Amino acid sequence: QQQQQQQQQQQDKDEDEDEDDDDNSDAFEQVAKFAVQSTGQAALRRLLRAYSTYDPQVGYCQGMNFIAALFLMVMDDEETAFWMFVSVMNEDVYNLRELFVRDMAGTQEVLYVAERLIEQFLPRLFEHFQLQNVQMSMILTPWLMTIYTRNFPFELVLRVWDSFLVEGWKVVYRTMLALLEHAQPALLQLEFEEIIMYLREFTSTVGGPNIMMASLKISLRRKHILKYVAEWKGLSEKGETRKVDTGVFNRLNTRGSEVVSSMGFGSFVDT
Repeated sequence: QQQQQQQQQQQDKDEDEDEDDDDNSDAFEQVAKFAVQSTGQAALRRLLRAYSTYDPQVGYCQGMNFIAALFLMVMDDEETAFWMFVSVMNEDVYNLRELFVRDMAGTQEVLYVAERLIEQFLPRLFEHFQLQNVQMSMILTPWLMTIYTRNFPFELVLRVWDSFLVEGWKVVYRTMLALLEHAQPALLQLEFEEIIMYLREFTSTVGGPNIMMASLKISLRRKHILKYVAEWKGLSEKGETRKVDTGVFNRLNTRGSEVVSSMGFGSFVDT
């Protein structure tokens, strides 16, 4: 009887660990599991093909699949998920569409604003990245282009999106600052290659509630964002902006490419 009790206790422990693993699995794994299911894969393909027909100028761009899959996972039906996707792509408060146009104009603007905010709110980390020749786009492109749906814990993704749908881009930048602030003590001790490796592991280990609570303590105001957007537009008009390396997202998104390829899409699909 004592042996049976011990076996049952071990079984309960194993089940608890499995549940913890499920709760802490990153968003990519959740999306990947969804995408490889026959029903999920078909639904994701239909939604993305429908959007490429709805908006042929954008069509399909790598990275959209993570956001679309998130909506399919949390909405009751495909039609609702589709119109939610249309909304965040096109409504002014979100305007994700500009991230995926062929010249990636929106991505370039978002990365510029993000870099200036890091310089303002995390000056020591900004200076350290400069000294180590770490390009912000190497770190931030997959974070911001997918609004954290690519490789962060699912609990964090859901909290970010709950707030993003209400407040817009302020939440995205605030979360970015909280994540980097959380990692800053370790990052300041690392050199270039170590920084890149650390952040690859870091994204799947952060706690959603802690990061969101920390983000609320950051004194980011909408006026800060608007200031840097205006700076970007001024530089763009003068032709003084630098182009974002559009290959960064593809290189850092290898696992995403595999899921997209299994769906029958390439990096871009013309319709």
